[in-house]
Amino acid sequence: MTDRTDPSPGAEGPARPTIPAALARAVVRFGPTPWMFYGGATQTFADLGDRVAVLAAGLAALGVGPGDRVGLFLGNGFDWLQIEYAVTSLGAWLVPLNTTFRERELDPIMTGSEMSTLVIGDAVLGHESGPLLESLVPELAEADPGGWRSARFPALRQVIGLGQRPWPRGVTAWPEVERLGAGGGAPSAEVAGDDVALVIYTSGTTGTPKGAMLTHRSIVEHLQVWADHLGLGPGDRSILASPFFWTFGCTMNALVPLLCGSAIVLEDSFEAGQFVHDLVAYGCTHLQGVPTHYEMALRHPDAQEADLSGIRRIQIGGSTTAEGLVARIHEKMPHAALVSSYGLTEAVICTTWTDLGAPDSDVISTVGRAAPDNEVELRDAETGRPVPPGEVGVVWVRGGNVMAGYLGNERATAETIVDGWLDTGDLATMDERGYFTIVGRRTDAYKRGGANVYPAEVEALLAEHSAVAEVAVIGVSDDLYGEVGAAFVVAAPGADLRADDIVAFCKERLANYKVPEHVRFVEALPHTPSGKVQKFVLRDGWPGPEGNGAGGAPAAASSVAKGAGQ
Repeated sequence: MTDRTDPSPGAEGPARPTIPAALARAVVRFGPTPWMFYGGATQTFADLGDRVAVLAAGLAALGVGPGDRVGLFLGNGFDWLQIEYAVTSLGAWLVPLNTTFRERELDPIMTGSEMSTLVIGDAVLGHESGPLLESLVPELAEADPGGWRSARFPALRQVIGLGQRPWPRGVTAWPEVERLGAGGGAPSAEVAGDDVALVIYTSGTTGTPKGAMLTHRSIVEHLQVWADHLGLGPGDRSILASPFFWTFGCTMNALVPLLCGSAIVLEDSFEAGQFVHDLVAYGCTHLQGVPTHYEMALRHPDAQEADLSGIRRIQIGGSTTAEGLVARIHEKMPHAALVSSYGLTEAVICTTWTDLGAPDSDVISTVGRAAPDNEVELRDAETGRPVPPGEVGVVWVRGGNVMAGYLGNERATAETIVDGWLDTGDLATMDERGYFTIVGRRTDAYKRGGANVYPAEVEALLAEHSAVAEVAVIGVSDDLYGEVGAAFVVAAPGADLRADDIVAFCKERLANYKVPEHVRFVEALPHTPSGKVQKFVLRDGWPGPEGNGAGGAPAAASSVAKGAGQ
């Protein structure tokens, strides 16, 4: 690799595919325009460049450098992305940490990443982080910074505390970072496009998170294609109510504003009333999120009188989109072009998408075609051979956005990336136009009496039922058929819904073998922090046909319905 030194933030440099180069260009191009609105305050791109220079210099003075793994346990705010930009400008690898995780969940991530620096906020959404930190690294109480060693995490050499709480004596307080970095002037780091920028641990729909290594090039070049597709620019404002530790936050929302000059309207978390208020107050033009959030916002009383006609772009992804929701979006946001997309952490969040303003039928039932910089192929799950249009196959992806591998897990990397192709584990069909429809996970599909059933198809149907708020379908063992379907249903507030209603609804619209044999009503489904249903929790907790409820999902009522029959 040659020509590895990137310009410092604030000086325009060559168009290198690195995060610090993208920041430097953004500061020059968009300097006085807003970058982020948060907590009643505004920061411009120029403010951002100045702030990142200070933090990078301060972290460098504390010894953070190329190849170091820096964990970040912090709620939403200006600081989150500033730290990401500062860490990656030094050639270090940022490891976003899920702030809902507890000690047991953080332990394997901190160990497996060989984390050398941990930056931790004093509180996240009102929950103090101090007790968690003290249980993870009790040695912090014994010595000053630099004088302690963690028996549990041998690579960890410093903890930096951000916030006002009294920290254990071994923690370096945030003002010290700012003092050391005053005036900027961090040493020029050798950062190349193929260097790792982020190590993002997968959300764990399988229960075993792994650290996906994303390079500067994979993030910057791919998200430039995505930004071009959206057509955002200075003057656009994108509301974000998801945490930055999601891949969606620390890649797409970290880079798109730098690449096109749009601003982020940042929420601490999703709350429907506040979301609607800020859409109007800040003149948002771009929505990004999951259908559940849109549904909750549109149902909020304040949305009835709110003028949302200025919204011109809406991203939809993460779960099935009901036809009724799309109709309500058009009613309240008549000028908005909808984009449905599909992606995963291991391929920088989006690999297929629909055209802007695509027909509603495409937005509802497909995730579009392969991104211009991607190849997407469907292969038979058993033979590995390509399948023809209309048949179900496993989604394989190839392109510059594919991860470098799983950190410290060569076996999982070799199983997932074959000859440059990424095995996503997702199942889909493709029509004659090259548009894909996701039908589930390879591990979700089950065989009832020898016939394949794809739960996503059943879930999509039940999402259309007016009395169903959320649903998940899994395959469970059966003495007669081998496997049958079990539907876990969250009823809409105030709905009068019985298991027989669910079965009848399915029987009218599906082949008999696809109708769930069992229906369970639950108060909530178990989710990952990124909103995906943890079906392994439902499977592990399945108690048999006469049991009550499901593991991880408290039962409000439990019913067993003989659904499909013979």
